[in-house]
Amino acid sequence: MIANELPEDLVTMILLWLPVVSLLRFKCVCKSWYALITHQNFVRKHLLHNKNSNTHLLLKTRNKTMDDYVVSTISYEELQISLTQPLPPQYLGNGENFGMSVDVVGSCNGLVCLHTYDTLNVVIWNPTTRETKVVPESNLPIFAPAGYCTRIQGMGFGFDAKTNDYKIINFVSMYEPNFDDYFMKDVKEIIYQKEVYSLSTDSWRKVDGPQCFIFENPMTYTTGMGSWLAYVNEPDLFVLSFDMSDEVFLKTPLPDNVFGQRLFVLNESIAMVALMPVDEKWREIQYDIWLLLKVGVKDSWNRRFTIGPSFTKIHRPLGFWKNDTMFLNKFDDDNCSCMTPLQNKCLTSKFMDTITRCSWLLTWRP
Repeated sequence: MIANELPEDLVTMILLWLPVVSLLRFKCVCKSWYALITHQNFVRKHLLHNKNSNTHLLLKTRNKTMDDYVVSTISYEELQISLTQPLPPQYLGNGENFGMSVDVVGSCNGLVCLHTYDTLNVVIWNPTTRETKVVPESNLPIFAPAGYCTRIQGMGFGFDAKTNDYKIINFVSMYEPNFDDYFMKDVKEIIYQKEVYSLSTDSWRKVDGPQCFIFENPMTYTTGMGSWLAYVNEPDLFVLSFDMSDEVFLKTPLPDNVFGQRLFVLNESIAMVALMPVDEKWREIQYDIWLLLKVGVKDSWNRRFTIGPSFTKIHRPLGFWKNDTMFLNKFDDDNCSCMTPLQNKCLTSKFMDTITRCSWLLTWRP
């Protein structure tokens, strides 16, 4: 009765302040509320309204007891785990230790793209609503000689703000059937094909792009732009970026004399972590943190700060938290620590694999 007496605009404003969990319950109040809450205009407004206050971290870790992977939801501010749940195996293929091969392709607006390694199984998953969209296999023709092997060599997931659409980009490689030599092959010996999946049309199409090898997965996602480390002539790496709206590729050369790189997001920009030895025998190492101010411009790389030296038990960086704090994986006990140049603190988790920042989304439907 109260809802009927209030103007719809006021009801909408009130609902925009509520968390996703409450809205999922309120969809059952009446048909009009269901229509309002599930409408894409409301979903978009709710995402924008709560983007800063409803940010969480997704932590993919290995469950030692079950020998499988699970995903935990962590509050962004306090780093407290609020929910742990398994990946959706029914959509990714069954079998022993399936989770060992499931990769988190990326997260965007609360949606998570998952891919079973060395297969064509891809799903888009909403951990909050537990809705899952199975992505159809590409039926695009493959232009390669008979008998060639095909595999997904790289993948990314992002949002096209111009069309309000979610997209997956695939780097398909075709090569002679000798997998042992795959990573040793020259780029010129492999046939590459780029494909883009659109959630709104539920279909794939080809896009033009440079012939290169994707050096690093998963993709690093900034607003409307996906980026990977790639190369044509190893070890000359560069950043390959894909504009989700215009569907064009951009190349950015790396700064001179850096190596051991990984890409992350820092302050909504592309960041690179370069591993640097402190001495010739690598007894001590340090991490130089670079920020790319403009995609496509080599001179726009800016070295922000250095972490170390002497973190000799660090396995690899996993990502950034607030105030330039970085998550790092440690060699000794497979723990993850949260470190800055001045302190060593915060989060510890066994068998950490990936950590992803996202804001919860009410629904995945475009």
